[in-house]
Amino acid sequence: MRPRSPFRALAAPLLLLALAGCASSSLKLAPASATTPYRGSAGTAATDPGAADYGVTPDPSMPIAIAAPKLDANRNYGLPELINIAQLSNPVTQAAWQRAREAAAATGIAEATYLPILSADVLAGYAVTSNNAPGIDTGLVNVPSGTITTSGMQAVPALAVKWLLFDFGGRDAALASAQQLSFAANVGFNAAHQKLIYDVSNSYFQYSAARAQTRINREALENARLVEQASQARLGQGVATTMEVAQAKQQVAQAEFDLTQASGRERSTYSGLLGAMGISPTTSIKVQDIAGKPLPRQVPTNLDQLITASLQRRPDIQASFAQMKASQQGIAAARAEFLPKIALTGTANRLIGSYGIEDSRLGSSASIDVNRPNAALMLGVTMPIFDGGMRDARMDAAVAAASASQQDFARLQSIAAQEIVIAYDVLRTSLSANQAAAELVNAANTNHEAALDYYKNGLGTLADVSIAQTGLLKAQFARAQARSDAFVAAATLAFATGSLTNANGF
Repeated sequence: MRPRSPFRALAAPLLLLALAGCASSSLKLAPASATTPYRGSAGTAATDPGAADYGVTPDPSMPIAIAAPKLDANRNYGLPELINIAQLSNPVTQAAWQRAREAAAATGIAEATYLPILSADVLAGYAVTSNNAPGIDTGLVNVPSGTITTSGMQAVPALAVKWLLFDFGGRDAALASAQQLSFAANVGFNAAHQKLIYDVSNSYFQYSAARAQTRINREALENARLVEQASQARLGQGVATTMEVAQAKQQVAQAEFDLTQASGRERSTYSGLLGAMGISPTTSIKVQDIAGKPLPRQVPTNLDQLITASLQRRPDIQASFAQMKASQQGIAAARAEFLPKIALTGTANRLIGSYGIEDSRLGSSASIDVNRPNAALMLGVTMPIFDGGMRDARMDAAVAAASASQQDFARLQSIAAQEIVIAYDVLRTSLSANQAAAELVNAANTNHEAALDYYKNGLGTLADVSIAQTGLLKAQFARAQARSDAFVAAATLAFATGSLTNANGF
């Protein structure tokens, strides 16, 4: 017996040590400690920058995809046009479209299970077989025992077909579920557009309110300057004091400060509008004012009918209903796992080879070429008997998922109904507030003009003018905000009822 080589004895432990080293080396990809900043790239060992700087290395290969549509610098864009730009530019709609396509493709996958699966394989290589052969001792012929070795190249091209003929509704349930999920993704695509329309509309109305407040503050600054001029004139006539002039200058400074803040809010809401549209925040676009846009005159009277009709057409409710029906199909699919499956299986192949045969007993050799076809067609039945409770667990999971989906559907309807009622009440309040604010502005404007005339003619005081200016400013702010709130409430009600469906829908 040959002695065993010490290298062969050490091979297995060395291999295990090498594999363990590979597993532990993967930790080098992570930072060395909880306080060590990370530096590196994907797939390379982390390095220690030395300083407590937790910045990351810029990646110039990263694509920057912020939409920057081509716009007409001389054109004022209205709300429908802004919505159209958003629908073309915002990645939200593109992502929703791709999800709908993904769900449609899943339906195609489920439909494909009804068709046979045909595959082709080719196996080729070098084969060696060695078999022990007994010796021959007949008295006249004495052949010792030995081996017969066959070796050579061979190739086996093959075709195989498998066709599931019957599975007690398993594929039907999978297809029905995929169709419902595809419908849910499709209405979800519409929901993404409705949400985008609402977000752009809401931002547009907020921006319009901020612009109105900037305009009001600019008018307030002009009025403050008129009062300052009047105080200077009264001082020249000897009927005013330097304190009045100083107070008038203070009001001008306060008006300038208020205008600066209002301009800042206008820029912020402008950025919010660009963000809702999904375009670059550095985009310059002229936006039409809503001064001439009429408000809704009234709200629907029958709230119960409004809720019922709205729930039936809201895309999120329809998507939830489709998901509930898809989860119910999961129960049918789990039930089919308890039943047998009948499938047709067929194979056709050909063994092609050239072999050499050596017989060590006789010290002879020979060669042989093989080209042999094979074919088989079989009908099989698969019946599950025992799987350790896996099918029972799947059935329990499917029943629980269906029940949870039903509860989610009921909860979503309740939330949607509440959203409709709140939007309905807010719109009614906002319309009433807008009407009251308009009357308030008229009264405040009359009071301000009278106080200013009295002051110019030496009959009133600066305090009267200041009070009138403050009242007018508050009234104008209230009207601008009430008008904006009414538009936002109308858009919110349209969105909550599922009727905010296109760029011209509001």
